[in-house]
Amino acid sequence: MDETTNVDLAISALKRSGRWLRGAARALEDERWDDVVYSSQMTVEQASRAVLIALGIEYPRVHDVSAAFKQISKIRDVPRWFSSMLDELAENISELAELRGLAGYGYEKGLDAEYFKEYAPEAYEKAKRHYEACTRLLSELYHMDFGGDTRLEWRS
Repeated sequence: MDETTNVDLAISALKRSGRWLRGAARALEDERWDDVVYSSQMTVEQASRAVLIALGIEYPRVHDVSAAFKQISKIRDVPRWFSSMLDELAENISELAELRGLAGYGYEKGLDAEYFKEYAPEAYEKAKRHYEACTRLLSELYHMDFGGDTRLEWRS
C-alpha cells in the first residue's frame, strides 16, 4: 500500500518545478526565447500545483489553475505575506498559461523564438519569484528544511 501523503506529492511537484526553472535559466542563457517562456510557464504551473496539493485544494487538469489558486485566500493558516501575493501569483499563472501554447507551437503560426525575445526575461523573473514564494510557503507551513537551498533541485 502506498503511504504517499499530499506533502510528499507537493515536494515532488516542487522539485519538478525547480527543474523547469533551471531549464528556463539555461534557455535564457542560450537565447532560446520561446523555451524560456514555455519552461517558465511549467515552473509556475508545477509550483502552483505543489501548493494546491499540499493544502488539499482540488484543481482542474488544465494549465491555468489560477481560479483554484485563489481559493488559498480562504485558508486561515496561510501567512499574510503569501496572501498579499495571491493576486500577483494568480496573474502569473494565467498570463503564462495563455502564452504556453504559442511558445510551444508558435511555429505553426509562423512565429519563431525571436517573437518572445522581449518578454522572455520577464517570464523568467515571474517564474523565479513564483517558485520562491511557493517554496517558502511550503517550508513555513510544513516545517520543511531545504538546507537553505530554496531551489531544491535547481542546482546547476
